[in-house]
Amino acid sequence: QMENLPPIKVAVMGCAVNGPGEARDADVGIAGAKDGGVIFSGGKAVKKVPEDKMVDELINEVRRYISHPQG
Repeated sequence: QMENLPPIKVAVMGCAVNGPGEARDADVGIAGAKDGGVIFSGGKAVKKVPEDKMVDELINEVRRYISHPQG
């Protein structure tokens, strides 16, 4: 779903302990948390998402970031 987009740094982290720091260092990232995840964009947490929406929300945030880079 993202093969035709310009390259950016995306982090997908499963750990709620180290994940937020690593996801924050990427252009866009997601860190797993209890019952879902937290989406990061431009180094900031932007939203909490339920587990069943994590992939779709990450892809949406990548597209938003590319349209309006925050860096």
